[in-house]
Amino acid sequence: MSGTPNEVVDLLLRRASALKFAEPGPSGTQLEQILSAAVTAADHGRLRPWRFIVFEGAGRERLGDLMAAQVQADKPGAEAAELEKAREKALRAPTVVALVCKPVIGHKVPVVEQQAAVAAAGAHLMLAANALGFGVAWKTGAAAYHPAVRAGLGLADEDSVVGIFYIGTEQQRSPLPRATLEDVVEYQRDRAA
Repeated sequence: MSGTPNEVVDLLLRRASALKFAEPGPSGTQLEQILSAAVTAADHGRLRPWRFIVFEGAGRERLGDLMAAQVQADKPGAEAAELEKAREKALRAPTVVALVCKPVIGHKVPVVEQQAAVAAAGAHLMLAANALGFGVAWKTGAAAYHPAVRAGLGLADEDSVVGIFYIGTEQQRSPLPRATLEDVVEYQRDRAA
């Protein structure tokens, strides 16, 4: 991100998830910028445990098929309409990025810290997409954790899907209120006598 410190802080303060998307999504150059920003996240041990699987165009249909397979596996009697609804989730934005944590097992940096680094990469991805004028939403849901989807993405047992990011032209923004600082901040400034 470039800009004055105030512009960067304003971007952070305005950040919100998109609810609905339309074309266009990011161009190839813009997507490269978004992913390049994502990998600048803090990474204890410089392990780079993040992997990005990008679904665009008809490639989103492959993700949709995996999402439908998850519903079918969990609910063998699922009707065609329910399976189609699951498939359509992958088509809600022009660009979909699955963010995967591929931890280095046995390293002195615990897996939980590696997962936190990947989550930080997800936050950078969102902010970079917003900075370029795109809406973005971070989703997980049952599909992110399901064996059928994990196998379809070629994940190892120790890998995890940290998020599925939908990126496109924002049509509607989340109306959910933000937390107030009073609800989430505790100050401990003075030493006890």
